[in-house]
Amino acid sequence: MSDEGVKTGILSKIGGGAIRRDEYSTADRIGCFDAFKLMWTGNFTKMLFVSLLTLIFIAPAIAWVIVQSVIGVNVGLSVPYNMFDGVGYPGPGIVGEYGLNAALELGNLMYYRAAMLQYSVLIPCAGVAGVGIAAMAYVARLFMYGSEVKIVRTYFRGVVTNWAAGLIGGLLCGAATFLLIFTNHTFTLNGWGMAGRVFAIIACALLIMILAVYSSYLITLSSSYKMGFFHKLRDAATLTFVYFPRNFIACLVAAAVIGALILLNLMFASSSMSMLPWVVMFFVGFYAIVSAFVAVSQSAFAKYIAGGLAERETKLRNEQYYAAKRELKLKQKAAAAAGEAVPAKKQPAHYVNPKKKKSGKGSESESGAVRSDEKQPVPEHVKGYTAKELEKMEEDRRKVAELAAQEKTEASGLEDLSAYEDDGE
Repeated sequence: MSDEGVKTGILSKIGGGAIRRDEYSTADRIGCFDAFKLMWTGNFTKMLFVSLLTLIFIAPAIAWVIVQSVIGVNVGLSVPYNMFDGVGYPGPGIVGEYGLNAALELGNLMYYRAAMLQYSVLIPCAGVAGVGIAAMAYVARLFMYGSEVKIVRTYFRGVVTNWAAGLIGGLLCGAATFLLIFTNHTFTLNGWGMAGRVFAIIACALLIMILAVYSSYLITLSSSYKMGFFHKLRDAATLTFVYFPRNFIACLVAAAVIGALILLNLMFASSSMSMLPWVVMFFVGFYAIVSAFVAVSQSAFAKYIAGGLAERETKLRNEQYYAAKRELKLKQKAAAAAGEAVPAKKQPAHYVNPKKKKSGKGSESESGAVRSDEKQPVPEHVKGYTAKELEKMEEDRRKVAELAAQEKTEASGLEDLSAYEDDGE
């Protein structure tokens, strides 16, 4: 049972339809800082390789940025002068027909439209990049739990598992970034006041932060659990806000990484080391941001999902055990009614002390005595369940009942197993 108490309302719905994806889905809670450290400890070389694979998915965005820079350098050959980058010139024909001021305004408008078209292409590029980053998050989570990872195989398994969540998250973040650029250019084109521009840009930045957190929960939920698509969208939105203080810490880490990139870019912009900031970002920065969000999300899952998932699994095992036991009894009754021989239940072998056996002293089982603590036999194989599996179900039922007796509380229906008891027993 969860140590967070019984949750009600919207919190009780988080992870309601979740099924564990692997053995780490209900792992013990790890502190955010410890989880972040575990994703780096002993994995630096593997992390570089994962970053290199992620670069394949980021490549379309990089290629389009290069194309934009080439277009920007040559923009003056096709449109009049504009205020955005200071290149180009007012065309003589336009000046003669409309006047200088009209030519400048027309140039600004033409550049604005061209820039918006160019930046809009980055939205689908960000969606593709999101798929690669989602696979990186899948691998980082396994690093955190100390799993043995075969990089290439595990990375592309993460692509298959998280492609939908990564694509949606990338498109959302790309659209929010485009909105920020659109807002800034619109204020410049229309000459609106600086105060309004500042507030508008801050609002866009907050939207990018919220969507980045939401996208991270989409990806990590997909990595950890099998659940319905719309349930995943709902739970990601809920966790974005109910776990906001910890989410804000992850955003601060992301902001620190991006700020360091900007600082390095300013330091080496005019030197031969101008590519260093981009190398740091692609091979270290993305993984640092992803690992921060993965650490926070796993802490949220341990608090809001893992406990309820363990209870549902225990209840399901109890139901399966008693259903199999009841079905076996019905088969035995049917066989007895038809006059067929009913096979006797196989008794478990008793332990014989080798020392007593050697000295000629028989055990209780050899003398025919019946032990009081002898376990009842478990059906060997009933509709797909082996004796070992059924015995494990019985052991789980016993542990849950003992836990309820110790706490002296009613344990949410798991200990009241009267509904599963055989008739007449």
